[in-house]
Parts: sequence; C-alpha cells; structure tokens
Amino acid sequence: MPQRVRLQLQPRERRPAAGADRESPPLTLAPREGRDWAMLEASRAVIGLFMRERTSDFTVKELAAHAGLSERTFYRYFPRKEDAIRPAVDAALARIVSDMRAAPRDQPLGEALVEALRRGLAEGHSMNWENLLPVLNETEVLRAVWLQILTDAEVALAHVVAARLGLSPDSPRARLAGAVLATSGRLAIEQPFSMGRKRDPGEVLAEYLELLGPGLFEEATGGRGPVKRSPPRRSRQGRV
Repeated sequence: MPQRVRLQLQPRERRPAAGADRESPPLTLAPREGRDWAMLEASRAVIGLFMRERTSDFTVKELAAHAGLSERTFYRYFPRKEDAIRPAVDAALARIVSDMRAAPRDQPLGEALVEALRRGLAEGHSMNWENLLPVLNETEVLRAVWLQILTDAEVALAHVVAARLGLSPDSPRARLAGAVLATSGRLAIEQPFSMGRKRDPGEVLAEYLELLGPGLFEEATGGRGPVKRSPPRRSRQGRV
C-alpha cells in the first residue's frame, strides 16, 4: 500500500470564476498555507505516485488515500482525477517564471530562461520528467490538462517579455515571444528523454534559442518598436 501523506486541511474558500481577474499574470507562486497549500501537497503526492508507477491508472479512492484525503475532499479540490496534476506542475512552472522576472534587466531573456529552467529542475520538488512525460500523454484528458498548463505558461511568459520590453502583455510580439519561450522550454524537457539519450535540458534549450536568434527578445531602440534590419541584397544575376 502507498504511504499516506497527512495534511492539515483548511475549509474551502470560494474562488472567482476563471478569467475574472485579468490584472494578475498567471502562474504565481502559491502561498505556503491554507487551502492552496493543501492542494499543492496533495497534487505532489499524486504526481509522485504517477511518476513512481509510471501510470495514472488509479481510482479516485486510491489517489485520495495516497494523498491522505477523503474522497469527498479530493473531489472538492480536483473535479477530475486528472486535475490533480495541475497545482504541482503549475508550481514548478511558476518558479521558473518567477526566476525570469527576477533576472537582471541587462541579462538576455533567453539566457534567463535557460538558468531558470536549470534551477527549477534542480529543486527538491522537481519533477522526474523522464517518468512523468509518458503519463501526461497517457490519456486524452491528461494530455488536455497538460496542454492547458502550457497555454497558461505562454501567457505568463508573455507578461515577462512585456515587462522587459515595455509592451502590453496582449501585444502580438509579447504573445509570440511567450509562445516561443514556452514551446522551446517544453521541447527542451521532452527531447532529452524521447531521443533515447539523456542530455541537460538547459543545454538543449540554449541550442533551440540560438536557432531562433535574439531579434524577438531584444528591447526596442528608443521605444519605437523592434530593431529594423537591412533587407537581403539583390543578386546581380537576378532578383531575390
């Protein structure tokens, strides 16, 4: 039998509907107390079980018992068993986003993401992505939850880029940069394991960002938009 995790639970608080608060960027660090913290601890217990057994094929009753919760409390926290992965994965990504926000302003954004990813993977509560990734793609529902988490990461990273470049988080450039950074980070986590040989995800991420070049993440000159580059020269033997 899996070892139970004893938690001190707080009464459930009513939360605003999704999307009601548009001022705060997503993926903020969870407080270390109250209901959110209890959900995070339960989520970590569930993910720990998934990673150890390399499957999500458990009943809600089994997952609740493993996390030290009643089934009723489990359903209050997580409407579906697949939703139990969200708090722990969100917290891991929130730490990376927080480290990027705290990076020196003169540090290139790509470099800040590489360092934040490496720190995040080295933390005590870091995910064993080699075991977890197959589980996240095990069912359509889990895959949908994972993709929604990644979408939230795109928005959070767009806020980081916008703050650095003096843009609106909803601007096309900030949203594109957020999507590019999130996708690069996902591939850097997935590829070292899917290719059959382990590599440092930070090294893989740096390679991906080098392929992109710095233009998308450069601060605009004089606040007038992206740096303009000279068009390609025409060949004397014909037009390009």
